[in-house]
Amino acid sequence: MPKQFFQSWLPSPEKVASMKFMRIFGKRSLNPVLWYINRKSISKAVFIGTFWGILPIPFHTALIVLTVLIMEVNLPVSILLAWLTNPLTLAPILLGAFWIGSQIYQVNMIDQDMLLGVLHQMTHWVTNMGQGHVDLSLAKILLSGLIVEALFFSVLFFLMTRLFWRFSIIRQWKKRTITADKPLDD
Repeated sequence: MPKQFFQSWLPSPEKVASMKFMRIFGKRSLNPVLWYINRKSISKAVFIGTFWGILPIPFHTALIVLTVLIMEVNLPVSILLAWLTNPLTLAPILLGAFWIGSQIYQVNMIDQDMLLGVLHQMTHWVTNMGQGHVDLSLAKILLSGLIVEALFFSVLFFLMTRLFWRFSIIRQWKKRTITADKPLDD
């Protein structure tokens, strides 16, 4: 069941390999291992895609592709999960990361005055061509929170994928044994 589900909506290897940014990776993107649909490949792809997808960094799709090429897991699933960070999800992701980071460093949650102060420091730094001081403590809090959040959701989605796959296989086997045990009508 899960295999048929993924095969029904995943694009073909040729279609993904023909994308402009995929041409950078050449023939490596056509490696058949990157297109396998099995429990291990899909769950690892979910882990990679979720981890890099939650981090709102530039070129996270390229980082996903590099990681997939190194680990040889399903490429399309990982790329699809790259878009977890979008304008609708960015605010909750960042708010959660700030909360987690503030718990790690045992500081109060970031308030409006603190954010305005950092914004003022950054604009002063930019207008003075890099001269001045920028407090990077917020960046440390945010980055730590983002990494922990990305790891948490990656492991969670990895385990959920494994459990879903296992549950669907068990359900298929039960259906098979029920129909096999059913007597044939004359």
